[in-house]
Amino acid sequence: MKIGLYALATCVGLVGLVFLVGNQGLVQRMVVGAVLVGAAIAIMGLTRLKAPAPSVHIVQNIDLPGESDLEQLKCRNCAAPLDEKSVELRDGAIFVKCPHCGTSYQIEEAPKW
Repeated sequence: MKIGLYALATCVGLVGLVFLVGNQGLVQRMVVGAVLVGAAIAIMGLTRLKAPAPSVHIVQNIDLPGESDLEQLKCRNCAAPLDEKSVELRDGAIFVKCPHCGTSYQIEEAPKW
């Protein structure tokens, strides 16, 4: 894509220079040449623009064994029920922020022994 824009800018710029050099005193040729050279400069400027970084959306799925029972997650502080918007994964750890009392804490898994 960039190579094509560089080639286009070069061609437009050269045609503009031809119009400027061979104007033979005609104002119209000088204007057309100036416009073409300006367009070539603008095209070169467009090649310098960077595309925005693509956004990344990460989905994490958890496979539970067949014997698992789900229970309602409740706040440690006020025992209010928590929803999926209250749970956040940061640096590999699960954090909870209660929308009712504002308490924030990390969930730690109890040992299964």
